[in-house]
Amino acid sequence: MYDLSDETYRRLRHLVRAGASCVQLVSHEWERIRGFAIGLSDDQQLAARVWSQSRGLEKLEESHRWAVEDGDARDPIAILERICGEATSGVWLLEDFHPFLRDEHHQVHRWLREVCRLPASPKKVVLLSTPFGGQPLGLSKEVPALELPLPGREELRAVLEGVGRDQAIHVEAGDEALLDSARGLTVMEARLAFGQAASERGRLDRSVVPLVSREKERIIRQSEVLEYFPAEARMEDIGGLGLLKDWLVKRGRAYGAGAREFGLDAPKGVLLLGIQGCGKSLLAKAVAATWEFPLLRFDLGKVFGGIVGQSEGNIRLALQVAQALAPCVLWIDEIEKGLSGMGSSDQTDGGTTARVVGTLLTWMQEKRDPVFVVATANRIDMLPPELLRKGRFDEVFFVDLPTCLVREEILSIHLRKKHRDPAKFDLSALAKAAQGYSGAELEEAVKDGLFDAFAEGRELTTEHIRRAQARTYPLSRTMREQIEGLRKWAKARARMASPEEAEAIPAGGDEDTPTLRQESARNPFIPRTGTRE
Repeated sequence: MYDLSDETYRRLRHLVRAGASCVQLVSHEWERIRGFAIGLSDDQQLAARVWSQSRGLEKLEESHRWAVEDGDARDPIAILERICGEATSGVWLLEDFHPFLRDEHHQVHRWLREVCRLPASPKKVVLLSTPFGGQPLGLSKEVPALELPLPGREELRAVLEGVGRDQAIHVEAGDEALLDSARGLTVMEARLAFGQAASERGRLDRSVVPLVSREKERIIRQSEVLEYFPAEARMEDIGGLGLLKDWLVKRGRAYGAGAREFGLDAPKGVLLLGIQGCGKSLLAKAVAATWEFPLLRFDLGKVFGGIVGQSEGNIRLALQVAQALAPCVLWIDEIEKGLSGMGSSDQTDGGTTARVVGTLLTWMQEKRDPVFVVATANRIDMLPPELLRKGRFDEVFFVDLPTCLVREEILSIHLRKKHRDPAKFDLSALAKAAQGYSGAELEEAVKDGLFDAFAEGRELTTEHIRRAQARTYPLSRTMREQIEGLRKWAKARARMASPEEAEAIPAGGDEDTPTLRQESARNPFIPRTGTRE
């Protein structure tokens, strides 16, 4: 038996005592929901039954085991009609009921409304078990919904001990590190992770933590919405951005001992705006590695699903996993792509995008768990204004193109990664010749030079890198007007990530070269003067 003293069960019990006769329970964890039904049955002294379309109607015996009562009762309308018509009291758990909450099942909805209006005597309680949330508008005002959080340490301890009994091996259930390694998993996933570790090592103690963490990484990646990302980068791998790095050092100390007593809240996160290829995504990895936090990459574009309520359920599950893994870093790369279409959501997708974004923004505003959000964006004009206001993030930083000294530092970093001595290269000349280049373009120049040197059968030289740079046409020249407008916007509305003054972008000298539509489009950040458009 699981401990039913948690907050969600208490809320369910109070709802039932207050007179609710139909409650939706949102979770993939059928065992915990069945445990809630059994606990409610004991608390209210009511008989308990569970229904599913595959097994029909089962009843709860005194041994807390389920026995088939009517295997042919598989029609949802018939079971609801039966519940309303019976003269006896009881608790009915209707499992996997989400397909019948779709708009086309209006007869089922009508019977559920009848259940909501049952008299107080005899006492009847119907629990609707669904893996993700969402209800038709006609039911949402009458059927309260409770979402089960992911299991905490006590629930995971029960799973761990159960695996130990099943495999007849010793379990160190008091090992907090072992329990923490499974945080963020459902009961079923944790049982599988512990079971695999026990099968491989023949024990369940601190030594199997890497195995459980490996399985957790696989399971989280399988969700497609979140990815458990290896945080291997270091702050030393990022050139420049001195002001931003100093700011992050201070925020990192807020997770240390004495911070809460001093009056500090857990940092919310940072929004990094700027030009592609200048280290924004690399910084997210470096933050997690420096603070020794798990790094979760959140793909907003994969949140949206075709089933009613699936998109909202996906984002709630992703945020639950992040909270369960706290303290952690939640990395939302190119956040503007996931938020595009919010303004027209009610006309194009029934408001799904607006609800998903609203859930994310509310969570960012209200969260108390130590989940540090690092969001990156290249297109500010695609971001909703409510994301930029104070309270969602601790700060908004603008990441500009590297200056000459920073370009030297970036070239030096990438040469060391390739096991070359930077002192043997004329980094000053290379940096001066690369005005307007991003960090990613400088990295590619080093890699391109290595290919040339290898093809020639020679060691890498300054000349190889210089030729590779000369073959590169940097993005800054292609998008010169947009970047200059972006700089003007950021100067007034964001903090600079680097203390150095930005360098002018050199002209490309290609006035006769055809341009793409997206290159010549009007920059939305250039102020309009007079009546000119």
